[in-house]
Amino acid sequence: MNWMKFMIWLGLIYLSYYGAIILWDFMKKKNLPADEVPRELSFEEENEPVKEITVSKPEIYSYSVLSSGGIRLKEVFNLAREEAIEYIRPVSF
Repeated sequence: MNWMKFMIWLGLIYLSYYGAIILWDFMKKKNLPADEVPRELSFEEENEPVKEITVSKPEIYSYSVLSSGGIRLKEVFNLAREEAIEYIRPVSF
């Protein structure tokens, strides 16, 4: 059996299988009583209005500045040489 015959057989099996399923669905619809309506699920989402949140202004504290911001990479190496920072110790959880 070559690939072309295999693909033809596969296509025929595919068409016959799904054709039978479609025909089965049509047959089931004809057998339903006229007064019975198929059940459908519907969902309604109830939304409530959200309160508007007022954002207060941040308070300014009278503390002195503890940090001046970031440092440069060269300063990081200098601090590591002075052992002012621990850069080798693993982080404990």
